[in-house]
Amino acid sequence: MTRRVLTLLLIFTLTLGVAFDAEAKRKRARRKRYTGPPPTHPVVLWSRTLSESSDREQRRVAAFKLSQYSLPIFQSQVVDTLVRCMKDPDVQIKVLCAKAMGQAGTHSTAPTIRKILLEQFSEDASLRSTIVRTFVIRKDNSPAVQEAFLDVLKKTESQDETFALISYFELYGDGSNRFVDILAKIYRENSNPKVKRAAIKTLSDRAQGQDTVIDILSQCVDTKDTPLLLTCLSGLQQQAKKDARAWGAVEKTIQSSDPDVQQASLDAINALPETKNERIAKHLVTLLEDTEDAEIQEKAVLALGVCGDQSEPIVKALQKLIEEDSTDDSTRIAAALVYGKQAAKAGDKPREVLTRCSTQSKSQSLKTACQLGIQEFDQRSKTK
Repeated sequence: MTRRVLTLLLIFTLTLGVAFDAEAKRKRARRKRYTGPPPTHPVVLWSRTLSESSDREQRRVAAFKLSQYSLPIFQSQVVDTLVRCMKDPDVQIKVLCAKAMGQAGTHSTAPTIRKILLEQFSEDASLRSTIVRTFVIRKDNSPAVQEAFLDVLKKTESQDETFALISYFELYGDGSNRFVDILAKIYRENSNPKVKRAAIKTLSDRAQGQDTVIDILSQCVDTKDTPLLLTCLSGLQQQAKKDARAWGAVEKTIQSSDPDVQQASLDAINALPETKNERIAKHLVTLLEDTEDAEIQEKAVLALGVCGDQSEPIVKALQKLIEEDSTDDSTRIAAALVYGKQAAKAGDKPREVLTRCSTQSKSQSLKTACQLGIQEFDQRSKTK
């Protein structure tokens, strides 16, 4: 019986070995049969279709796939195909090829590709918006591109071109005086709300505090277009921190009943240097009494620290916020910090209020804020 089992095991082992050997031979045979070139990169195949096919749909699909390719296209033959394709008689195909140029070339070929794109930008108006977006993808903020784009932005009457160019400058604008003058002219002369907002946003982000910019931002708060108004207020925070016109602008907008405008106005005030402004301070006290929005309350309190005139109504309003347990904790903390500044002329009571707050408050953050308020109060009292 044992001999029979051993015989069967031997036969099984030999059969299995023969099977493995046969499979290995088949694999070697398959490898020997393939004698062609290595697999071709997809972008090369799409490029060949684009160059060699006479079928419009095949070419369109190939151009589309190249335009959606998100990795660098470094193969020179593919880049050459895209360059030729940008002059294709089929508008859809050449637009797709121009888009694909966003990933074309290497670092060393960037100047050459920039030159080719700028030439096409100058020659073919139908590709301008696409080429602008291509330069955005390429993150090209070179002076040559800036100059070419400013020239067209100054002259173009196309809303699509204008918006595309402004979108580029929002990211890469050099903030020069010429840049500011052209964007300011577009803002003043263009009636398209979308373009006006984009122009203001670009000036806000890229300008360098030029007088023209501050003048526009301080005047545009009179608009009834709320998104534009909010953009103007945001711009004042960035461009007009040391300009009195910013105060004149927020004097108007702080009166708004729109919570978004109120918050944007308070943000603008809190970005400005400390300057007494009785008119705004008086309105902030009223706002504190009328609003139940904790965020607006907190920002209004902080704004009193910027523009408050140490008047009795301000001192009373801040003291009330500190002492009322129903007040939001963040507002109480802000009130404690500002109270020390604004109550320096109010005798000894403010110190008593802050001392009581620093020992009896449940929140450690509020206790700390009240201690800092005492330090501020003592320092300013001595100065007075």
